[in-house]
Order: sequence, then C-alpha cells, then structure tokens
Amino acid sequence: MSELFVTESNNRAQEIAYAAVAKLKPESTSLVEYRSRGHVIIIANSEALIANDELENLGNSSNGLSSEIIQFEGSSPNSPIGNQITIKGALGQFVVDLEEKEFKADLILDLSPKPILDMAYKPPGYLFTGTERVNIHNIKTEIEGLIGTFEKPLYINYDENICAHSRSGKAGCTRCIDACPAEAITSLLNKIAVDPYRCQGGGICTTVCPSSAISYTYPKPKDLLNHVRTLVLSYIEALQTDQDRQSSKKGGGAITKVSANKDFFVDLVFVTEDEKARVELLLPTALIITVEEVASVGPEIWLSALAWGARSVRLFALEGMPETAQKALDLHIEMMQSILVAMGHSGNVVSVITEPSELITVSYLSKIVTATHTALTEKRQAFFMALDYLYKQTNMTTEVVTLPYGAIFGEVSIDKSSCTLCMACVSACPGNALQDGHEKPQVSLVEDKCLQCGICVSTCPENAMSMSPRLLLDRKSRLKPQVLHEDTPFCCTACGKPFATTSGIKTILAKLAGHSMFADQRAKDRLKMCDDCRVVDMMEDPAVDF
Repeated sequence: MSELFVTESNNRAQEIAYAAVAKLKPESTSLVEYRSRGHVIIIANSEALIANDELENLGNSSNGLSSEIIQFEGSSPNSPIGNQITIKGALGQFVVDLEEKEFKADLILDLSPKPILDMAYKPPGYLFTGTERVNIHNIKTEIEGLIGTFEKPLYINYDENICAHSRSGKAGCTRCIDACPAEAITSLLNKIAVDPYRCQGGGICTTVCPSSAISYTYPKPKDLLNHVRTLVLSYIEALQTDQDRQSSKKGGGAITKVSANKDFFVDLVFVTEDEKARVELLLPTALIITVEEVASVGPEIWLSALAWGARSVRLFALEGMPETAQKALDLHIEMMQSILVAMGHSGNVVSVITEPSELITVSYLSKIVTATHTALTEKRQAFFMALDYLYKQTNMTTEVVTLPYGAIFGEVSIDKSSCTLCMACVSACPGNALQDGHEKPQVSLVEDKCLQCGICVSTCPENAMSMSPRLLLDRKSRLKPQVLHEDTPFCCTACGKPFATTSGIKTILAKLAGHSMFADQRAKDRLKMCDDCRVVDMMEDPAVDF
C-alpha cells in the first residue's frame, strides 16, 4: 500500500530531491519561428456566409487584417461540383489548393459543416467554427492575436540514417506516421519528413519509434533519463538518511547502511503542467515530473525508473489524449506489462491514469536492490540496461515473453523451403539484426537489434520471411546470433570456386528446365559455373550463335 499522507520525512526528502533536479542543466533545443501578417482565407458555403455576413468586412479593420473568401455550394467543400480543397502548411504559410488554383494565407477560418482538416491536433493558425453564426468580435480578437512573430520549441529530432521506414522502395515501419495526432509526419519513399510547423509536441512518435530515429528534444532523451535518475535516487537517499538519523536518536546502536535497498515507496508520476496541481492533491507523497506531453515518455523511461528505485510509474492523462496517440501508447503499456508479469511483478506497476478511480488498481514493484547506472542516450540501450538489471533481481525462469502485435521487439523466421539465401534481407535490414555468414551461405538474427520494421518481409523475393513480436529476457540469448537458415556452398564445376548455394542452383535448374536457351546439356552445365567460367565456356561453345 502506498503512503497516503505526507510526513515530515517525505516533505524533507521531496525538497531535497527537487533541489537536486533543479541543479541539472539540460541541453536547450532549437526554436521554430512563425511569421503571420494577418491575411485570412475564409472557407465557407453560402449558408455559412449568410449567417456570418459581417465576416466580409473582416479585413477592413485598422489592425492589418486582410481576407478573401473561398465559397462552395452544398454541405461540404467537395460537393456538389467535385471541388477538391487541400490545405497545407501552418500559421504564416498556409497554401490552399482548389481546382489547380493556389491561394496563400497566414490564417485559415473554416466555416464548413465539418473541418476540412480533421486531425486531432490542428495546425497553428487554423480556426474551425462550423456554419453557425459566430461572434465576430471574438473571432477578430483571436485572429489579431495570431498576427506577428511567434516561437515554439523544435520538439522532434530526426535521423534518417537509422530510420526503418523503408529501404530501396520496400515498405517498413510506419509507427510514427500512424500515431501522430497532428499528421505532421509523412512518407518520402525511403525516409520520412517531419513538419516542425505542424508538430504540436505530442511525442508519441518518439515513444513508438523502434530505432531512435525520431527523438524528443524538449527535453532530450538523456536529459529526461538523468532527471528521473537524480530525482528518484536523491529522494531515496534523503529518506534513508532521515531514517538513520531517527534510529540514532532512539539509541538503536550501530546503523546498518541499507540505502541500496528499496525500503521506501517511490511513486513516480509524469504529468503535464495543466494537470500538475490536480495530481499534487491526489498524490501528495508522489514524485512529479512535468512534461510537455505524457505520451512522449516511453518504455525506456518507465523501465529505467523502476530499476533506479521507483515502485510505480504513472502517466496521468486525466484530460485524455488523441485516439491515435492513445492507441499507440496502450500498445506499449500492454507490452511493458507483459514483460513485468514475466519477471514476476504486477503488470499494473506501469499504468496510464485517465480517471482518479484507477489509482485504486495501481500496483507496486516488489522490493529489489536499486540500480545506480548512468543515464544513456540511445533508447534501446537504456531499455535493455534496465531490463537486464531487473531480470537479474528475479527468481523467475521465464526467458521468452510473447508481446502484442506491433511491439518493437521480436524475432524473424525464414521458410527454409523457399529461401534461396540471396541475402536481400541482410542488405535491407536497417538495424543490422540480420547478418550473413561471411564465407558461409548463412543468415543469422541478432534479436537484440531487430526493430520489427518488416522491411525484410517486404524485401524477400521469395516471400519466405515472417515476424513474431516477443522478447528474450536473457541477455546472452538476445545477443547471440541465431542461425535462421544455412546451406552448403556450390562450387563451380570448372574452377572449383564456391559462388552460390546448393539450393539456389537446384532452384535455377528446376525453373529453367525445358527453356529453349538451355536445351542441350552443355548449356545446362554452364548454369553450374561461376560468372567467369560461364563466359569462357560460351565463347568456346560452337553451338552458341553470337
């Protein structure tokens, strides 16, 4: 049971922990700048314009506003004459395309029955009111407040070199695109593009990214991990010091130092600034970390916090979050809970709190020895560091955890009857999880590196590959290359040099049986030669007509 009431000891420990965090110097992020001059495009049908006739004078004020109207007929911009309206950009740089005509604007006022942009997080500068009569004074005030130069943090950093989105045009991971509530991430063939002007800092893209190609910058991953580590360890140390002092006052004799043990309840809560005060009332003894969006706090943070001493990790989302973000976050919570249960803990040690009543079902991690390892930058390294530490503390013999579909950890399997060991999968693998056998015709998997991106599956010309989400808890097993398929080398019948696999040559001979170009035996035998010997034999064969 968690401590419900604040004690003097709790208060002192909290003050010490927060003071320790205040001394940290996180790395600053870049800024994104918007420039809006106040040109507004009003998109409306005739019904909305009649109801809001004063909007025609929106640009006649002395405040620098200007406006133009795009009018359509019917109940939507696409009806009834098939006008196709698309809106790109954000505040200060909107572009509206309508039947091959292009309009530029700083702001969009959408009076359609339904918003043209239906994503959960609308771009800055996009205002939707519907067709009902609006308060012209309030609208003017809101638009006037969006004139000028504005700045916001650059929330996301993208490294295309480790992105698992695609290789050579073959589809791979789309987790960030699917989860982004602002639709700020789009596909560009072999990589993605993150629009910093549409990005609202939701951060779920960084949580679901399996490779750290997308990382949060407000704060940066290592800074947040260091914040968690400092806060939790400082709190535990302060409680232990206070306990030792009290024991000494009571004449308890020699003091046994047990600060490495989790004798204290440490409830760690991630919350947005808007909900912080409410959480402080609900959980006065908890350690609170304020973040831009709780969805940006991912599995490597949760697991590291538990290893460093937290007895529970809670993500407070009392105001809710967009459906795409919630769905993606729920998947990762389910994944984490499966891992915790496999290690003998309650799954609900890590949870998302959407209603205060859910606090009743929160569980706490069993007491273990607290880790002190440093904060790491790369998310998978941080995750596995904490996982390996926690796994050593358990008496469970479970080595394999089955994870939900879509998890970022797993294995790859090969249908040996179909695989020709062409090594296309090895060349395409963005995480270097699939490896060849160098001099041997062999494909191996290092499961620790597998991103479950699916590029190998889409690349394989024989459709011989499949994926299964799971996690190997044992570090040695996870790092050990597992041979998925191997074959004996086939040596050139002329020079004896190995140049292909035995199964590959058999497949070629079978597929070309009966082909007119390989009707005679000498032509068939050339298929068993390396490239150099095949050319020589063709030049010497009198039956070959050049």
